[in-house]
Amino acid sequence: MGVVLTLSLARFVGSIARLSLGPLLPLLSLELGFPAESKPALLSAYSSGYILTQVAGGFFADRYGAPFVLAFTSGASAFVLLALTSAPGEWGVTWWIRLYAALGLLAGPLFPASSVAVKEGVEPERRAGAAAVVDAAASAGTCVATLAPAVAAATFGWKGVFIMTAVAALFVAMASMRLEQAPKQKERNLSPKDSVTDSKDAGSSYKILFSIPSLSLYLCNSCDNFCKYILNAWLATMFVERYQVSAAEAGGWLAIVEAVGVVSRILAGMRDPLGEKFRWAASSATFLLQGAFLFLAFNAPNPKSCALFLTLYALCTGGHSVGFRPRYFETAPHLAGLLSGYGNTIASMASAMGPVVIGMLLGSEEGKDVESENEGERWNKVGWLMLTASVVGVAGAMGLGGVKRRKQL
Repeated sequence: MGVVLTLSLARFVGSIARLSLGPLLPLLSLELGFPAESKPALLSAYSSGYILTQVAGGFFADRYGAPFVLAFTSGASAFVLLALTSAPGEWGVTWWIRLYAALGLLAGPLFPASSVAVKEGVEPERRAGAAAVVDAAASAGTCVATLAPAVAAATFGWKGVFIMTAVAALFVAMASMRLEQAPKQKERNLSPKDSVTDSKDAGSSYKILFSIPSLSLYLCNSCDNFCKYILNAWLATMFVERYQVSAAEAGGWLAIVEAVGVVSRILAGMRDPLGEKFRWAASSATFLLQGAFLFLAFNAPNPKSCALFLTLYALCTGGHSVGFRPRYFETAPHLAGLLSGYGNTIASMASAMGPVVIGMLLGSEEGKDVESENEGERWNKVGWLMLTASVVGVAGAMGLGGVKRRKQL
């Protein structure tokens, strides 16, 4: 349980460190004088660094153990957060962009190291549930980062928000170092003959990273992230533009949806009804349901029905927690970190691409008379795109299947 709690705190704090910039940006721009044209670069700086270090982070987690990687990334991130509070105002937005890119570089190994930690510190029959709880903690961090920073900044100032996040990251780093002493799962003692065979099989072992089940896993993660980050980036805008509701009301609806998603992941992980053999079935069914509910949500005639379909979508997302996500440490346990690094790197590219594609789709008719344009028709296109991405996700889930593995170390 100590492993799950530490990983949950690490992902929770990591989500807050990543996403608190958005709610605080208006205050930072006012106080530090950030120019409007610099905001896109500042908001994308974290992701630019995050994509670059996940494969390396997974390699080091496999080689040296997850506790070392978790402690380093959390501790170093804390110092970067503190540096943000002490950077002189005259340094300008350029230094903030560099520091946020550094924060992303340091946070990249967090996901693959978490996969390795679950594999090393949790019994096989409980790993899917543990991973679901950790995933839910990351979603809870996203929810808190959306609502809490602006409120906390009103009382403690924006520097107080970054300092509190840094202190939490340092606490995670110290907790991660204690994991070094946690007993790992029993390993099979290898004879000299076994060791020679293992060495000869090393090359074929790495081919697992590009096998059909692994490529299918990458595709599932990419389709899920593509849809998820479109929702994070554009849902509030849709509520305001299409349904003419206030930003505060839109935020309230979205907070409820996010909370339902957190509960769904935890409940799915507690039960894990289908087991390892049917991961493909869990994610196939989840992709079908999420595609249908997202299509209906983007075609809903009013905000209440839209929120209802989004809540149903969030309720079924827990299926991925017992679907494709556990495959990161089941497909090739000895390469769990590297597999997670490759998968999340590709999925992060899909995360960045999704909101951009929607921006192009919604802006494709800007030359026409906007006053007479049907807002509903514009957002209906997004529904079709989400449905298409989910169908592609079903194809990926069907390829997960099972893999023939050597006796795992």
